Amino acid sequence: MGFLNGIKRAVRLPLLSHKVLLKGRSIGRNILDATGSYEGHVTSMIARHSLPKIAIYPNERFKTSIYKASDPSPCLDEIFYKQESLLPYGKEYWFAIFTSLDKKKNPMQLISSFGRRNSRKSVVDNVEISGRSMADGALRTGAFAWCYDGRRKLAVPTIETMTTFSPRSVRSAGDGLSIEISGTAPAYRVRVESEAINCDFDVRKPSRGYDEEILNELKMGLNYQVYNLYYDFDGLLNKKEYSGRCYLQKVILSTPLVPWYWSRFVFKDGSSFVFFKPYFGSRELNYALRNKGAFYNASEDKLYWVHDIDVKHDKKMRNWKFTSKGADYTLNVAVKAYADHGFSFRYGGAFNYNEHMANVKKFDFVAGGSKADLRKLGFGAGIVEDATGLLI
Repeated sequence: MGFLNGIKRAVRLPLLSHKVLLKGRSIGRNILDATGSYEGHVTSMIARHSLPKIAIYPNERFKTSIYKASDPSPCLDEIFYKQESLLPYGKEYWFAIFTSLDKKKNPMQLISSFGRRNSRKSVVDNVEISGRSMADGALRTGAFAWCYDGRRKLAVPTIETMTTFSPRSVRSAGDGLSIEISGTAPAYRVRVESEAINCDFDVRKPSRGYDEEILNELKMGLNYQVYNLYYDFDGLLNKKEYSGRCYLQKVILSTPLVPWYWSRFVFKDGSSFVFFKPYFGSRELNYALRNKGAFYNASEDKLYWVHDIDVKHDKKMRNWKFTSKGADYTLNVAVKAYADHGFSFRYGGAFNYNEHMANVKKFDFVAGGSKADLRKLGFGAGIVEDATGLLI
């Protein structure tokens, strides 16, 4: 409730009262469904007091879609290997995330990222970063990396980096950490160099399944873009060999950072489950800006869409449950986190971003005559993201 009232005070939105919230809860619908024209008010007030309405946005030729590995798909090099022309307070972030399925319990996972907000000053984990201008041909960014190597957690704290571009690579480097993505479809290379974490992974397009997904959408007059490559990988982390699934991702936002849940889990047989739920409000009572996911069943080579995912977790955020029920399917998932890492964003708001590496403990999906569980899929692992707060 405090989060929504903070938005209301900032841009003078109409009151969202406890009476309205209770009405929304009692009829079992999204809290803002009960307010009728509230979203229209939000859109008009943001347009009037904050950012202009966007009719044409960057990269508009890239449309929301998901692509099978066997079908043609757009090359994303021009997205990954360039600096965006961002609106004030716009954001761009790169991610390279790896999940090994070499063991059933607590497998190796690695998360590396760099990016910026287009503002004079940003503060990430008490590190001040200016993301507004180029310096000596390099873009000022922040970067971090952390992993669980199968035995213990290793982390490189957030640092300021300089990010440089070429037609076939992007490299972000600073004091004690460098992250480089290079190559072009269907084969890339990711290198992370630091005292604690050193990896050199070859990344290649899979022979089957879905290998690319694009989200390029407008919500309430603001644009968000997410570009994903779902690839296989193998290589060395701290001189030990690993293989599994990875994804390379770039996120571009003209929106504030709002709370979200995001998850992606991969299974031994090549299946995967992913969903994304950004929202306004609190964990307990919220309005989902998007609430959609997909389960890819490798044995059927078929993709199933799921909607309105309900997310629950315990107080320690170790045990998570995701459930969804549609007209023709049911989904029940339970995962247990074995490593986590958190980040704080300040200056222009307060935003907390937490990543949890987890094992899949239960997976039951039923759609018509199709059934999938861990006996068929094999063991699974992946990431849960939980973000709270607001950052303009």
